[in-house]
Amino acid sequence: MTHRKIGFFDVEGSCYVAKPGRWRGKYVISEDGDEIAEKLCTTLHENEEDACAEGLTLGIAAARKLMKDREGFDPGDE
Repeated sequence: MTHRKIGFFDVEGSCYVAKPGRWRGKYVISEDGDEIAEKLCTTLHENEEDACAEGLTLGIAAARKLMKDREGFDPGDE
């Protein structure tokens, strides 16, 4: 699992075994310990590392959009 702070949000990218030999990424966005968004990625990957990276990348994009919608600015990906 990987973690990144984006604006007010904490983004966690992780993955799980979707079927034998295939991994699926996911992300969770939280604020002050409360989960506000979770999503499973659609792409199946052959390894855990790629799946987790996709989860984090999509989570960062979603958190940036939340900041833009809520606060009116994009904090970037870091």
